[in-house]
Amino acid sequence: MKTFCIIGLGRFGQTLALTLVRNGHQVMVIDANAEAVNLLSDVVTNAIIGDPTSESVLRASGVKNYDCAVVCVSDNINDSILITLLLKDLNVPKVVVRATSDLHKRVLEKIGADLVVFPEQDMGEKLAYMLEKTNVMEYIEFSAEYSIVEIKIPSSWLGKTIIELDVRKRYGLTIIAVSDEVQGSVDISPDPSRVFQAGESVTVMGANKSIERLIKHM
Repeated sequence: MKTFCIIGLGRFGQTLALTLVRNGHQVMVIDANAEAVNLLSDVVTNAIIGDPTSESVLRASGVKNYDCAVVCVSDNINDSILITLLLKDLNVPKVVVRATSDLHKRVLEKIGADLVVFPEQDMGEKLAYMLEKTNVMEYIEFSAEYSIVEIKIPSSWLGKTIIELDVRKRYGLTIIAVSDEVQGSVDISPDPSRVFQAGESVTVMGANKSIERLIKHM
């Protein structure tokens, strides 16, 4: 179990806090909006109504004792920068900040943010990729060159084994899981002799160019 402090309870902050709680972590939330804080007060570990741009509020909250603080404030760039500076001064182990532009990101990185995220942009790119590729069910980008994708098994794969298809040799990709939608099961590191059946999907990892070649040939 890890401990997280979520600062800013807009839709993104609320969703992040609830997801972390659901996954079994301790979560503290901070926001100046009493209504937003009260909505989560019965769910999270600690809920604080206060101005997160105030050093005294952050210090009194005990945020420095949390493993990670996530700054979800997005409507005021100056506030997110100030909060980030304060968190770094308080020696919070990891500070993650939501950015609204490339310039905002560069500033946050210069002042010491450990990770800067663009949730809307990232989700838009992910959705666009999944919409473009009709066989793709899930997509995770590792870097500009490597990704993990979950793909529906094409009819040409039915009745064949992983060895027969030889995806690694033909495309340079690694099959890391096979999922059965009907049974609701996931086979991690499947046996090479496993025979593909209807209703299954395969998760592969590798270079984006190789993934594109595989999808075109499916």
